[in-house]
Amino acid sequence: MSFILDNCMTISIIFVIILFVSIVFNKRIASLVISFLTVLFGLFLLLYSFAKISGFDALDIQIKGLLIIGEGLLLLVVTSVFISVQEAKKKGL
Repeated sequence: MSFILDNCMTISIIFVIILFVSIVFNKRIASLVISFLTVLFGLFLLLYSFAKISGFDALDIQIKGLLIIGEGLLLLVVTSVFISVQEAKKKGL
């Protein structure tokens, strides 16, 4: 568990890279799933820090969890806009 807590920002960056690779290969469902996984990972960090960790370490993990949740929500918006633009191009609008 300490590996995940120490490298949580790296894990979220890997999620972003996987998301953009899935967008390049037009895997819409995969990109939405990665966005949701990023939000869920942030929620996991936030809830885990409330339940199991105390002190300033908890505050650090809580802030990182909130940052990752925000990143996941931004990725969800970007993915949704990208899918909407692709559908509009298909319909010729």
